[in-house]
Amino acid sequence: MSVLDRFNLYVGDNLPSLSPFRGIYLIPGLYNEETLKDLEHFDVLDDDLFIITYPKSGTNWMQVVMRLVYADGDHKCLEDVVSWEATPWLDIDKDKVEQLPRPRIITSHLPHRLMPRGLQEGSAKVIYVARNPKDVIVSFYHFQKNSRFLENPNDFQSFLQMFIDGKVLMGSWFEHIQGWMDCKHPHLLYVTYEDMVKDLRSVVRRICTFLGKTLTEVQIESVVKHSSFTAMKKNPMTNYSKAEKLFEEATKFFRKGKVGDWKNHFTVAQSEWFDAVYQERMAGLGLDFTWDLPAEKPSS
Repeated sequence: MSVLDRFNLYVGDNLPSLSPFRGIYLIPGLYNEETLKDLEHFDVLDDDLFIITYPKSGTNWMQVVMRLVYADGDHKCLEDVVSWEATPWLDIDKDKVEQLPRPRIITSHLPHRLMPRGLQEGSAKVIYVARNPKDVIVSFYHFQKNSRFLENPNDFQSFLQMFIDGKVLMGSWFEHIQGWMDCKHPHLLYVTYEDMVKDLRSVVRRICTFLGKTLTEVQIESVVKHSSFTAMKKNPMTNYSKAEKLFEEATKFFRKGKVGDWKNHFTVAQSEWFDAVYQERMAGLGLDFTWDLPAEKPSS
């Protein structure tokens, strides 16, 4: 059964509540506990690349970027295979991962402590994509409202409380990013969503250096062009229109992709509350997020 078919089993009016598993929350049945426990022994290969994110932090975007980088900018790689099959999820589609040709691009939302032992010991390469948490919250909130396989949140305030408490899919954002930043993996590249928005070309160059790949400026330009928000939203292999049964409106999977949209949702009191939690729980980690960007000037 394909991963899409498995998701479709959980679409309906009687959605199961998220179930705790080793400190995170998962959709029961969709995420197989025995499989997750066995991931400790998953055979990690030296040329594997893991894309690691907390939900709604730029996962699909980085998947597309990496497909293009590995294809030397040839956009034909995006024409026939949807993202969740080309860069499958270790969390829920381990069999598909094991069938990938090398070098494998593997995606996961799992915290570091639940990853395979080989990766924890320093094998493979990891690209960790982080996004400022206020925009993560807003994107997650709208994603869950649009989803047919997750319970509809009552309102933004209640979802914000759930997020702070770590009672959303994949658990605590704070613990997720702390675990990956503290892991000291020897081959981990830290990238922010905001850097990708500000200057994707520079991020692509950093990725190429990290991987030891040499792309021409023309090839880099192709990667940037075909992984743009507009290009991905139009492409049925990347815009999740192939998974339309999973969403109330599949066209809303790509919502805005902006930095600072949180200001349109947080009240002053909610923002100050979250800031206090953030300062307390992230003290000492040394991360510096971009919380907003200047509005784009209209072209003349």
